[in-house]
Amino acid sequence: PCLFFAADECANGAACEFCHMAHAKRPSHLNKQHRELLRDMESSRARALILPIVRAKVQAFDATESSALAVDRLATACGVADAPRLRLSREERSLKVALSGMNLRLLLITMQRGALAGESGAEAAAEALLGHLRSVA
Repeated sequence: PCLFFAADECANGAACEFCHMAHAKRPSHLNKQHRELLRDMESSRARALILPIVRAKVQAFDATESSALAVDRLATACGVADAPRLRLSREERSLKVALSGMNLRLLLITMQRGALAGESGAEAAAEALLGHLRSVA
């Protein structure tokens, strides 16, 4: 794509050799530093970091009470239903921004593979949330 067109500065117009059409953004992924930080983070802290992002994304996707209840069940299963606000380090704030850029499905899968690994109740609640969201879509 034409970088100048996006900034309304392409002087070539129709003669430009680059595409002036809008392109869908690729889904955001965690870089190596973020993956390592998430892997090394205490699982309860990782869940407390990720769950508010999940809640916001579910609310934006489907604002029904049933979706909110599914997220509440996940939060309860994770033990962070009433978690206080976290004080985040600079690296954790960067991770939070990266997590916020991920789509909901990828975020839940990332959570299942890391922060919920080995906790059957929380994994089941995350799977139930994914199933609920599939049925709503």
